[in-house]
Amino acid sequence: MMVLCPAGANREGVSQTAKSFLHLLWDAGMTVGHSVRTLDEAVQIRGSIVDSWASMLESRFICGNRQLADELYAALKSATSSGNDAWFVDGVFEDIGSRHLKFGNSVKLLEPNVKKSAGGLRDVHTLLWLHRAGDTACFVPATGRTSLTKEFLTFLKIKNLVDVDEYQAALKAYEFLLRTRHAMHYRRNALHDTLEYALQLEVAEELGYGSKAELRSVEVFMHEYYLHARTVHRLHQRLTNLYREKLADSSRLQGEGEKIQEFLWLRGDTLSIDHELMRFDRAGAIFEAFVRAAELDVDMDFRLKSAIERSADLITPSMQADEVLATLFRRIIGSKRVARTLGEMNDLGILGKYIPEFGELVAFFQHNVYHYFTADEHTIVAIANAERLRDQQGVLREVFRNLKRKDILYVALLLHDIGKPRGVGDHEVTGVEMARQIFERLYMQEMFPDVAFLIRNHLIMEQIAFRRNIHDPETIKEFASKFERPEQLDYLYLLTYADLSAVNVNVWTEWKASMLQDLYMRTSEVLRRNLKGVQIDAFHQSQREAIEVGIVDSLSSSLSREKVERHLQGIQSDAYTAIFTEAEIARHIEKGELAETVSTLFSHSEGYTEVTFVAQDAPFALSRFCAVLAANDANIFDANVFTRNDGIIIDRFRVSEATSKRELTQPVCKKIADDLTQVMEGKLDVQHLFEAHHRRWKRRPKLPANPNVRVDVEFEDNPRFTIIDVYAPDSVGFLFRITETISRLALDIYFAKIATRVDGIVDAFYVLDRGGKPVTDPVWREMISSELLKTIRSLQEQELA
Repeated sequence: MMVLCPAGANREGVSQTAKSFLHLLWDAGMTVGHSVRTLDEAVQIRGSIVDSWASMLESRFICGNRQLADELYAALKSATSSGNDAWFVDGVFEDIGSRHLKFGNSVKLLEPNVKKSAGGLRDVHTLLWLHRAGDTACFVPATGRTSLTKEFLTFLKIKNLVDVDEYQAALKAYEFLLRTRHAMHYRRNALHDTLEYALQLEVAEELGYGSKAELRSVEVFMHEYYLHARTVHRLHQRLTNLYREKLADSSRLQGEGEKIQEFLWLRGDTLSIDHELMRFDRAGAIFEAFVRAAELDVDMDFRLKSAIERSADLITPSMQADEVLATLFRRIIGSKRVARTLGEMNDLGILGKYIPEFGELVAFFQHNVYHYFTADEHTIVAIANAERLRDQQGVLREVFRNLKRKDILYVALLLHDIGKPRGVGDHEVTGVEMARQIFERLYMQEMFPDVAFLIRNHLIMEQIAFRRNIHDPETIKEFASKFERPEQLDYLYLLTYADLSAVNVNVWTEWKASMLQDLYMRTSEVLRRNLKGVQIDAFHQSQREAIEVGIVDSLSSSLSREKVERHLQGIQSDAYTAIFTEAEIARHIEKGELAETVSTLFSHSEGYTEVTFVAQDAPFALSRFCAVLAANDANIFDANVFTRNDGIIIDRFRVSEATSKRELTQPVCKKIADDLTQVMEGKLDVQHLFEAHHRRWKRRPKLPANPNVRVDVEFEDNPRFTIIDVYAPDSVGFLFRITETISRLALDIYFAKIATRVDGIVDAFYVLDRGGKPVTDPVWREMISSELLKTIRSLQEQELA
């Protein structure tokens, strides 16, 4: 707030009066900045600070001497009419770039900043500043009783910078964003501009979309938010580019460049159109522009984009099956600029009209903290991640570069989630049927079998890699049986990577990359050798024997061959020699011979710590390990459990610090080792240790419960084990309580796979009864399921208490 006083006024008296008034506002809880200036001082801000001059350009009269305010507006208008505002314009454009980059650089984020993200209120404000700085006609004084921004939008319509439809959409979007921001402030009782996951339910309820218990209500609200933000962002992009053009050399725009088609010009590294062309007269011209941009690998300027956007109505239902458009679309998919081009087609409203099934994905929002982008944005990011593989290193790059038909991968990625708006559950099945109709329209039937296979199976590779024992030959047998030829595995590996890496920045990790690559390499070997059934068993057995012989030979200089052979033969698991190094195996042998109750070993990597416990097997041993780790804020995201035939257990956990998500510190490692020794020796009660930890975590803020998280227990048969899959919301000490329940049910855990996502848990346990047999009795399975669900409900109640 600025207090404007006449030249020669008693500044001391004016300042005191202003402070008295401001104290009233501060006492009321308002945050108000202030200044006291004369008219000359106000105008002299020009040329100094961009933000201060921007505030001056959008100043509004509230109360007091109206004549003095009018003099200020006249002085500001005179100052802007003199030109020389390049410093301000450059500063505004620099701020736009840095602001968008800082706040996600996308309209479609999980937690947008309603003021400063792309498509937020600040995008409208910057348009106002630029036009007030460069066009005196825009400088209409406003009072506190009118909306300066709404008057500015009306000005754009009067000046024919937007048509009536664009004006109505922009006005509606601005009012929506403003209401949303007000609701956020009311709910937080403070200045608060980030629409966090936890706040979205409250704001949806505040704005009348339904109660917080109705998940669908928040998804409808966020869907509308994204559409309105997109409207603002499109307007912002078009008008800022128009402003840039005004500042550029007009001769470059009018004539320079090469005319490469009837209506298209190549000017430097930018594709443009005839200056007078406002819209296209045929749909083919739109697609030709996208094709030329993709094949020449150049950007389209704002005039071309504006003409395309205005011509979107040319993509009628009859054009969706047009053979010429289909040919052009295939050229886009076959270019080296697929993601960028499809992204522009999506942003300009063309892609959803041409493939209406994809249009259903636009701004489709799943209310969970796992998905960082809307479904359409996620799809484009996934394709971009796949394209970037050509410039990376490693196995993924080699597989990508060796693909004969990259267009199959891109189309599969484009369509892999199209079934979601019609039901997230089984969306891969729905997606195949939708894709069948799309391929018939687009004359791409020869591609359908491969793409249908990828859509139908796009979740399965991650499910096996992260939920199953990939070192078990039975796992590889089952997975390999899904492929008719090795190339299908190549496609699925790349699609799985692209899909996962586009979900959110925390999903794709070094650990997941190694698990997925391991599954790919093992399965690829089987497929390329054309192995089946017992051939796979024999192949794995020969590989294991070769590995064990190598380990025995390597360790024979420090340990007796008999001792190493006995140790390896006593652990009947291919996973053991796959995940542990020779040096680690030697330490296990040495620790297993000691009289210690438990030995704890630590190994640190970037972002996580491996904790290995070597001990004599005992009831509830695994649950005690989990309890001690949880009590020391070690978040378990992977576990491998091994039992030697003489009762020695070797359990390895991959953990990260619960808050920082980094590797454990040395003091924490020491406390884990000390706590576990006391627990295993009976000197420290594990329940007491865990309850003390749980009380600490209850005081920390938590995300609201998501009713969409699956809670279930499933059984899967395996030739050697019974696999129990447990689905539940994440909670403090979950793995401790679940493993404790499994042990209490007289079951032994031989392998565990922990898949903790930010929105829920999927843990898999390979179990046998105390007699060493799988669980086959339906009645017993029902009892196991009932007890596990009871434990999950108890944990949920504790979290909510």
